[in-house]
Amino acid sequence: MNIIGNRFKKQSLVSVATYFFIFAVCAKGIYFYEIQHPSKEDLLAIHGIVKEMRLGGQGNATTLKVESVYGTHRYSSYYGIVWPGMERIKLGDQVNLLAERNKLNKNELITGKSYYMWELKYGEEILISYEDIRELVLDKEASINHYINLWLAASFVFLLIAYIRKIFLRWR
Repeated sequence: MNIIGNRFKKQSLVSVATYFFIFAVCAKGIYFYEIQHPSKEDLLAIHGIVKEMRLGGQGNATTLKVESVYGTHRYSSYYGIVWPGMERIKLGDQVNLLAERNKLNKNELITGKSYYMWELKYGEEILISYEDIRELVLDKEASINHYINLWLAASFVFLLIAYIRKIFLRWR
């Protein structure tokens, strides 16, 4: 126990900078994993009956629980947008969805599989179009990538300064 305590007390500027840099590289790796969205043809096509519905808005996703041949699963909209016409959907109505599995759902064992809606058809009307969602997701991901890149660059500069300082202190 004392060895672990001493190790944490002896953190150097280089080790702290290394941790920040590794954390930024991990964030970039998660970003690359999360941006791999399937094409429209590769999305899961669902035809089912709405069993439960919760309209979102202001950052809360609209959620539909839909029963289909694949089972009853939760389908959420991106970024809490309530698309025009969604309020007309009632329990027991039939919907058609194009969905992508939520790859980062950490509670899947408890809550079951969850999916993101890329397209929602209600009757003959398209309430959520694939093209609109794609544009929305790409814009949001570009913004997130910008901040990850800033963090990565800042942590690299911090690491570089820490190494230069370490080398300079050794020459003294």
